[in-house]
Amino acid sequence: MGVLGVDEVLARLLRERVVGYLEAVDRLAALEESRTTAFEARRLAAAWRALLGLHNLDGDCRACGRGRRMCSVWRVACAYFVHRLPWERRRFRQR
Repeated sequence: MGVLGVDEVLARLLRERVVGYLEAVDRLAALEESRTTAFEARRLAAAWRALLGLHNLDGDCRACGRGRRMCSVWRVACAYFVHRLPWERRRFRQR
């Protein structure tokens, strides 16, 4: 096994965090008493998995035609599923 570069390590961590978030959505949906809410949550998580599967996090996304940078689909996924959203940051600072 070779040595991983910083970009590869970051991509792996981001992928793990996004996949973990989507798995958590599925687990929460399983606990939801409302079948409609649970179904919709699972459907959204599945749609994100399918979309992310079409895009390459490692910087050569053929779907977006991007070269060396993370594609916009993965940037949005990371912004919403890994980082805190702007309104969550404000709430966190007030505590």
